[in-house]
Amino acid sequence: MRETDGAGAEPVFLLAPSRSYSTVTLALLSGHPDVYGFPELLIFTADTVGELLGEKAGWARPLRKSGVWRAVADLHEGSQDDDAVARAQAWLADRPEWPTTRLMDHLIGLARPRISLEKSPDTSSADATLARCMAAYPRARFLHLVRHPVTTQRSIHDHWRPAGRFRSEKALVAEAAAFWYLSHQRIIKALAPLPSQQWMRVRAEDLLTEPRVWLPRILAWLELDSNPEIIDRMLLTENWRFAGTGGSGRLLGGDPKFLRAPALRPIPAPGPVVFDPSWGLGDEMCERMTVLARSLGY
Repeated sequence: MRETDGAGAEPVFLLAPSRSYSTVTLALLSGHPDVYGFPELLIFTADTVGELLGEKAGWARPLRKSGVWRAVADLHEGSQDDDAVARAQAWLADRPEWPTTRLMDHLIGLARPRISLEKSPDTSSADATLARCMAAYPRARFLHLVRHPVTTQRSIHDHWRPAGRFRSEKALVAEAAAFWYLSHQRIIKALAPLPSQQWMRVRAEDLLTEPRVWLPRILAWLELDSNPEIIDRMLLTENWRFAGTGGSGRLLGGDPKFLRAPALRPIPAPGPVVFDPSWGLGDEMCERMTVLARSLGY
């Protein structure tokens, strides 16, 4: 029997591609006293803990692994100082054969009676990872967070360009467009068969511009209290237990820019769905993205 079997055990997964304001959204929701918001755990990118944290996982650079280190340290010891993180690393290293879902169950159990909330953009970046999530937690609730395609593209370009992963600017732009489009199509397809009460879609721009309007709606869906004092507390995103970069200054588990300055900030209005001609996106891709954006409320 899995540790999550039983009343009140099912987690909530925030599904969104990267650069969707998902870290600040997670920090907002984690301000509720009955929610435990994890950093990015990357749980569904591997079958076992050994695979998740192993050196063969080239994408799993130390900074990316630090989300799961922080979560284990915080839930085991209530601390994320260097010593607690080192002990968390050792604890994980002793369990390479554990299925990653067993690790997730363990963390959910430690977070009870609070509702566990997790977001890793990697979950929706491939069919296999999203399918693994939904198969492991078929009764979970899913929050589909969307962001305007044009502002998302600009953010992705700025985030990916310094890494030098692409042979040309044209290749970067094309990959970014496909990433936004395919991630949301994947999420939409996966959520479609679920009962309507099991998932909710929110525009990030609406939530971050009018949090006092949208937070009560999300909390009502989660069947949680939303009195004004709780909402005030939730707006202090800098108080999220995983805000900042830890005692060492080297821990992440979310968007580095937000973690280093985690106060809630205003964001610009999304504007029309008009793609920059200098990007050189093909007409067919622009049309597909426009149609999808309209279906998402833009």
